[in-house]
Amino acid sequence: MRKIITQILIFTAIYMAIFALMRAVMLYNLIEHDIDDWGGVFWHGLGHDMRTFSAIFLPIFLSGFLSYLGGFIKLNLAKFYQIISSIYIAIVSFIVVIFAFINYYYYQIYQNKIDMFIFGLKDDDTAALISIIWNDYPVILILLCALVFAILCGYLNSKILKIKFKKSNQPIWILIICNIILIYAYTVALRAHPVYNALRASTYQFSTFKPFNEISTNPIMALSWASKEYKNQANFPSVKMSRIKEFEKSLFPLFNTTSQNPNHAKMHIHFNLMESFGLGLLQEDEKLEKLLLGSLYSHFQSDFVFKRFLPSTNGTIDSLNRILFQSPIINLTSSKFQKTKLPLSVIDIYKKAGYRVVFAYAGNSAWYNINYFLKAQGVDDIVDETILINQYPTAKTSKHPYGIKDEYMYNKIFEILDNATTPTLIISLTISNHPPYLHNNKSQLNLDLNSSEIDRYATDYKALLSAYKYANNAFGEYLNNIKNSKFKDNIIVAASGDHANREYKFDYKNEIAFGISVPFYLYIPQNLQNNIYYDKDRIGSHKDIFPTLYNLSLNETKYLNIGGKNMLSKPSDERFEFAMHINVWADSDGIYPNFNNSKYKFQNFQTLKNSDEAFKPSDDKAKFHKLYEDYIYHALALRLGLVE
Repeated sequence: MRKIITQILIFTAIYMAIFALMRAVMLYNLIEHDIDDWGGVFWHGLGHDMRTFSAIFLPIFLSGFLSYLGGFIKLNLAKFYQIISSIYIAIVSFIVVIFAFINYYYYQIYQNKIDMFIFGLKDDDTAALISIIWNDYPVILILLCALVFAILCGYLNSKILKIKFKKSNQPIWILIICNIILIYAYTVALRAHPVYNALRASTYQFSTFKPFNEISTNPIMALSWASKEYKNQANFPSVKMSRIKEFEKSLFPLFNTTSQNPNHAKMHIHFNLMESFGLGLLQEDEKLEKLLLGSLYSHFQSDFVFKRFLPSTNGTIDSLNRILFQSPIINLTSSKFQKTKLPLSVIDIYKKAGYRVVFAYAGNSAWYNINYFLKAQGVDDIVDETILINQYPTAKTSKHPYGIKDEYMYNKIFEILDNATTPTLIISLTISNHPPYLHNNKSQLNLDLNSSEIDRYATDYKALLSAYKYANNAFGEYLNNIKNSKFKDNIIVAASGDHANREYKFDYKNEIAFGISVPFYLYIPQNLQNNIYYDKDRIGSHKDIFPTLYNLSLNETKYLNIGGKNMLSKPSDERFEFAMHINVWADSDGIYPNFNNSKYKFQNFQTLKNSDEAFKPSDDKAKFHKLYEDYIYHALALRLGLVE
C-alpha cells in the first residue's frame, strides 16, 4: 500500500506542477499584465487538480487495498500490477501534457475554459478543423513532448515500485485507524472539501475577474463538465404549462404582435450574419474603423447602426439557433428533432406571410446538418459553396477549409434578388473572417499599431486584420450594388456578427460587455422609413433583430416573444430594454456578468465599456439571466410539444 500511495503522491505532484506552469504561462501571455492577485488562480487550481487526479488515480488507490488480501500475494500479481500501472501512468501522463496545450490554445482563441463548443470537432466540419489545427499549431512538437513525457513517467513508475520499504510491525488496530484516515483523506480530495462537493461546474467561480475563474479550472475536469452539459442538451426534458404561465407573469408575454404596416410583405429582406464581426477590433478608433471597414464604412455613416449591441453566444451555430429558431440548444439542428417543423420560427413566420425563403452560405451546408434542418423548416432554396463553385469556377481558387470567399455568395444573392418576382427573405452566413484567415484583403494594410495594441492579438494580427477588412469590404461592395439596383427602394438589409472576434484579447476590467460586442446594421430605403425612432446608443442584442425586421415588414403579425424589441421604435416598456449574452447581460443601469453577483456601471451612456467599481444588484436582476435562459427553453419545449 505504501508504494501505491507513493505512486499517487509523486505523480499527482508532477501533474499539478505541469498545470501550475500552464496557468503561469497563460497568465503571463494571455492576460493584461497590470492585473495582480494571481494567487487565487493557483490556489483554486490546486483544488481542481486535486479533484481531477484523485478521480484518475482511484483505480490505483483501490488496488492498494487488494494488496492486503492474501490471494494478491499468493497469485504473485506484483509484476502484473507493475506492467499495468506503468501503462496506465504513461497514458495519463500523455493526456496531461496534451490537455495542458489544448487548454492554453483553447483559451487563447475563445477566452474561456474548455466548454461544450469543443464538441464542434465532432459536429462541425471535422476535416476542416483538423486541417486548421494541423497548420496553425505545433501539433508534432506537442505530440513528441507528450510521448517523451509518457515514456519517462512509465519508467519512473517502475522505479517507484522497486523501492524497498521497511516492513511495518505496527499493531493491526493502528493500521486500521491509518487506513480509515487514508480513506477519509482521499474522499476529501475527491470532493475538494471535507463536507460537500466543492469546485463543481456550478460553483467553480471564485473571482469577479472572469479570466482567473477560467484559467484556474483543470482542463480534464472542464472537459467532463462540458461533456455532461452537451449530453444534457440532447435530453430535451418536458416542461409544465403552469411554469410557462409563471414566466409570462414575471418576465413578459409569450407572444407579441407587430404594429400596422401598410407595406406588409411588399419588400425583400436580407439578414446577413457575419463571421466574427466583432467591434473589439475597432476599439472606438475612428481612423482604424475607417481602415478596417473598407467600403462598408460609408454605409455605417449613412444608415442605421447600433454599437451597444451583444451577440447571443460565443459560437456561430448557437447564435444562429437563437436568432432563427429562438432555441438555446446548440445541437438542435442535428438532434432527434432535426426533421420536425418548428412553429413560430423566423422561417415559419415569413413563409406564412408569403415570402420565398433562401439560405445562403459561403461554406458547406452539411455543417451541423443545417441543410436538412432548414429544408424541414420550409426553406425554399439553399445555396452553399458547392453551388457557388459550380456557377463561379474562379471561386474554387479561394477555397479554404471552411468555405470560399464571401464575394461569390454576395454575387449569387444579388442575382436571386434581381430576378425575384415575389417577396424574398435571404438569410446568409459569411465565412471569410474565419481562421485560417486565408481570405485576405487585396491591398496591403498600412497599420500603425503600437506594441500594446499588437499584444491584443493572440495570432498573426496582419493576417487576422486583413481577413477582417476583406469580409467587411466585400459586404460594403454588395451594399453598393444593392443601392444602385432596380430594387434599391424595395429591400431592407440587416447585418450583425455571430460573435466577437476570435484570437483578440480584451480588457476584462472595463470591457466585460464591450469586448464581446457586435454591431447591428440596417439599410432601410427612405420610402420604407415609417415612424422611425433612432437612438444609436440604445442597448440591444440578437434577440432584437427579427422583432425589428418583423415590425418593418409585416402587418399585425403574431410572433414568439423572447424579450425582443423593435430597435427603431420609441421605448414603451422597460422590460424589453436589455441586451442578453450567455455570459453577461446589460440594461440601462449597467452590466451584469453571470460569473459573479456584481453589477458594473457604464463609463458613459455612449459605450458598453464599464467602470471597474462593482456593487450588488437587486435580487430580481441577480436572478434575471438564469430565469431568462429557463424561459427560452420552456418556449422551445412548448413549440416541440414537450408540455406535460
